[in-house]
Amino acid sequence: MGFLDDLKNRLRGSGSKDILTDDEKELREYENYYTPQSGVADGTYAEFVVSDVFSISGRGTVVTGTVTGGVFTVGDKVVIDRGHNGKIDTEIMGIEQFRKVCNSVSEGANAGFILKGVDRKQVSRNDIIKK
Repeated sequence: MGFLDDLKNRLRGSGSKDILTDDEKELREYENYYTPQSGVADGTYAEFVVSDVFSISGRGTVVTGTVTGGVFTVGDKVVIDRGHNGKIDTEIMGIEQFRKVCNSVSEGANAGFILKGVDRKQVSRNDIIKK
């Protein structure tokens, strides 16, 4: 096959070979080499910034705030990062948005989490909940 046949097949999209220019090859090598690797599997990391904390009798401690990254789901095991005050392991027992019960919330959502085994005094504004 000659150059013109390759070009014609490429323009038609029916070519069986993938013909790359030197620039395209270099770009692919660059993307493969410089793609950031976080070391965290996709879908496993999420963050939530606490803006308020209160207790509801019979239900437990509720934290409200904004999901700044990832997705949280009911039943997720999470860690409350209190900065210099340490970390607390807990579980999300429920999620609500504007008086509507949800199974999950994603980045950018304002929501409330009902946390298992956490006292109101153990969490404060600007703490970060991580999955």
